[in-house]
Amino acid sequence: MLSFLLWYLLSTLLGWLTFPLAYRLFPALADRGYTLSRAFGLLVWGYIFWLFASFDIAQNDIGGLLLGLLVLAGLSAWATSSLKTPSATASGYSTIANSPIRAFLKSNRSLIITTEILFFAAFSFIAFIRAANPEILGTEKPMELMMINGIMNSPTFPPRDLWLSGYSISYYHFGYVMTSMLAMFTGVPATMAFNLMIAMIFGLSAVGAYGLLYNLLAMRQMSNVEGQSEIE
Repeated sequence: MLSFLLWYLLSTLLGWLTFPLAYRLFPALADRGYTLSRAFGLLVWGYIFWLFASFDIAQNDIGGLLLGLLVLAGLSAWATSSLKTPSATASGYSTIANSPIRAFLKSNRSLIITTEILFFAAFSFIAFIRAANPEILGTEKPMELMMINGIMNSPTFPPRDLWLSGYSISYYHFGYVMTSMLAMFTGVPATMAFNLMIAMIFGLSAVGAYGLLYNLLAMRQMSNVEGQSEIE
């Protein structure tokens, strides 16, 4: 239960940390990337950390994870400061008090609440299912667990292949890097991280599908309104 809560809180904080960057990069979306912010944040954080560990800029440890998170926070801070506001400061750029992000959050509370409830429900549902059947057996599951363990126990990248001494894991390990990042950051063992990541992928997929539908319907509604204005 504690591990589940730690993963949920970390993913939620990561989503809120990344939302300013998503808001800046996805201006055409009605939700401004809010429903994608968790997955987007994990992707950006993971890529920054992977680059740093691969080029020996940082170690594969908590310090390296915090450095990657700091870079992500810096990008979000830049995104917030670069947003222009119609009024507010003399410079024309936003501050915390007059940020358009703050106005967006206030005017889209139903979207935010629905997104948060949906993610928690989907994440907890699959976590409950996996808790009743946590065995990591069959098909490629043992190999995937090896990759997670190998990444968690490698000081630098490319990570060690625990099944083939002296060799590194092949190029398709980025998804397992993100799993290992969450595991190391929360102190969760690899076996538990495997099942929690399955649940998180389901939760992120549910929220992503909701966001896709929300944005498509918003675009359709906008086009209908524009069509009626042209007729009038």
